[in-house]
Amino acid sequence: MSEQAHPFLLDALYKRIPLAGERLVLGRAPDCAIVVAEPRVSRHHAELRRQDDGYLLADLGSTNGTHLNGHQLTQPLPLRDGDVIEVGSAQFVYHDPEATLDGGAFPHLVFDKAAGQLWVDRRPVPLSARQLALLRLLWARRGLPCSREEIARGVWPECPEHVYDYQIESLVRRLRQKVEPDPARPTVVLVVRGRGYRLSPLAFR
Repeated sequence: MSEQAHPFLLDALYKRIPLAGERLVLGRAPDCAIVVAEPRVSRHHAELRRQDDGYLLADLGSTNGTHLNGHQLTQPLPLRDGDVIEVGSAQFVYHDPEATLDGGAFPHLVFDKAAGQLWVDRRPVPLSARQLALLRLLWARRGLPCSREEIARGVWPECPEHVYDYQIESLVRRLRQKVEPDPARPTVVLVVRGRGYRLSPLAFR
């Protein structure tokens, strides 16, 4: 397998972290393969174990837990292209080029912000006015979280103080139905626990 074909993690600053070992530990300790210098991260927090078809994510008894796509791990789980790993407040997106070559589920998005036009896998996708406003906001800060308050102000500028969580969640759900291959397992519009939503930078690679 060439270096380009190896799975990798992408951090919040778009830094690519190649995965080539049989067992890679994420944690605060300097001997970890992936060092996360954050106080809520345990010294040896989680690990990635090489499998025949990719990597398995396992928590190592960390104090604050390891989350995969917003859910706390209770047992080791195999990773799929586009999965979001959280340790403490740090997030990493798992990407497997082989999955993409084999027809994986991670879509490719092109967004013309000026024209307000979105293409998903080269197909134009119509958006409602509020869906477009949400996408513009997330695009402007792609890779970084947008809080619910920021979404309320950006999408409902006429009455942000009267916007409720269920309205934002419903809007996010409708946008996911337009851009996600599997809306039940989102890889494009990602939740950031306690901080809001963000676009995965891998969707615009």
